Amino acid sequence: MTTRLILIRHGEAVCNVERTVQGVATCQGLSPLGHMQAARLAERIAVEEWRADALFVSPIARARQTGEPVAKALGLAMRFDPDVEEIRPGEAEGMTWDQFEAAFGQSEGWMPDVPFAPAAEPWTDFAKRVAGALDRFAAEFDQRMVVIVAHGGVVDASFYRFFAIDPLLTSPVDFRTDNASITEWELRVFNDDLRRWRLVRYNDTAHLQDSHAAPADVKARTIARA
Repeated sequence: MTTRLILIRHGEAVCNVERTVQGVATCQGLSPLGHMQAARLAERIAVEEWRADALFVSPIARARQTGEPVAKALGLAMRFDPDVEEIRPGEAEGMTWDQFEAAFGQSEGWMPDVPFAPAAEPWTDFAKRVAGALDRFAAEFDQRMVVIVAHGGVVDASFYRFFAIDPLLTSPVDFRTDNASITEWELRVFNDDLRRWRLVRYNDTAHLQDSHAAPADVKARTIARA
């Protein structure tokens, strides 16, 4: 038996469409397309008969609304965990991205250990928070399966944790995690001294690959790969 962590990014949110910074206080939840994506995801989980032992969900509305149909499909209660919230935006909360750039500058000036806005969470603190949560889930549910409904940043941070990338370093690769996608990590234990995390899949959106459930940019990339 192996320990498995399955990370799901929330469906398309109002903040994705309106290009706004929405945290716990201001998040307006999923867009109509996002609700459809969450429903498709839940249908897939039911058809594939996932047997999870726990479901952890970010308290932010867009993740919570994605988690609701997932919980029904799994037959589990949602366990809200603030450690898998998206990076906390501080005074940028509620701003449009244009307002954010006017107030705090372009993202090119971002430094991992410096808050991107007053009272915001530095990337290094965020990555540490997420790593701690993933380690905690893996320890509590050793040799079992955990589903985590969260955010793109949480998926990014999982790469830093399991590939042992220093959060102070700028990664040479960029991650583009689609809405309602599935990322799966598996802990393989060879002996007492050798334990390795394996990336089983990243950005799995097979349940969204039609004209109704995938936004235009996803459809374009799907066509380009064909």
